[in-house]
Amino acid sequence: MSSSGGTSLSSFSCASPVTVYSAFFITRVATFGINYGQIADNLPSPSRVVPVVKSLGVTRVKLYDADPRVLRAFANTGIQFTVGLPNQLLPSMADPSNARTWVEANVRSYLHRTNITCIVVGNEVLTSNDMALAGSLLPAMENVQRAIVGFGLDKIVGVTTTHSLGILETSYPPSAGRVMRELVDSVSEVLEFHERNRSPFLINAYPFFAYKANPKQVPLDFVLFEANPGMVDQSTNLHYENMLFAQIDAVYSALVALGYGNVRVHISETGWPSKGDENEAGANLENAKKYNGNLIKVMNQKKAGTPMRPDGGLNITSSLCSMRT
Repeated sequence: MSSSGGTSLSSFSCASPVTVYSAFFITRVATFGINYGQIADNLPSPSRVVPVVKSLGVTRVKLYDADPRVLRAFANTGIQFTVGLPNQLLPSMADPSNARTWVEANVRSYLHRTNITCIVVGNEVLTSNDMALAGSLLPAMENVQRAIVGFGLDKIVGVTTTHSLGILETSYPPSAGRVMRELVDSVSEVLEFHERNRSPFLINAYPFFAYKANPKQVPLDFVLFEANPGMVDQSTNLHYENMLFAQIDAVYSALVALGYGNVRVHISETGWPSKGDENEAGANLENAKKYNGNLIKVMNQKKAGTPMRPDGGLNITSSLCSMRT
């Protein structure tokens, strides 16, 4: 659901031949962003996408690359962009000159017209089962950050990466959230980067996967933000009304356990499939509408955060990658 380029603008883009996704990233109250995926054979041109995005009231868009056609099409719109440095380019970013060249070509050259606020270096790299790629993640992030600083853009453009919930060894109950033992060192290094640069830790959170894995035990209403009795974390006595908040707090618990409880967690992707394979329980248009619609309702309720972080667990800020306040 969150492979590179795999999520989409729900109205007109598909993630794969069999599944359509509506994927959002959470930014601030009453505002949502859309992940603009481009893996499909029937996509409209970027110039046709612009009015659709505007009509939806979207003010933030995340790309999985830095497609110049998209960045040019959205020039002078004021829409904030997060651009992606694809996984296959990470090894080359070990050379600082390559990182500087990439930032110059894909970010700096557009900033006079297109509002780029964040660079996501790689997508779900640490759970890619590619050790060489995982080893190139931190050097790439550091060199891209150095390039940003070198150009004097560090107050404007942030640098981060995204992770799947697969980095967690345990996620239930939320208080038991822990990073997989074999990833502790790698995740800790990334967290140190975030703490040093005051950038957020991004998670692609899909309650759908929890439901798909165990539909008999995970209540559908709980994952769709529908009315339900919820669940109580017996260790903290905190009550959870939906799976997404439980997932966010599991990540916070994992970060606290590693000594990085002050690093902010942002949701870089979430959504629900409108169609799926026969074994994908709950993957249909009705549930996709419920999930996305109810998520926006929750955001509009101006809830400050999750049960574990009531004063900011959602890290709903003015920008997905805001660096300074």
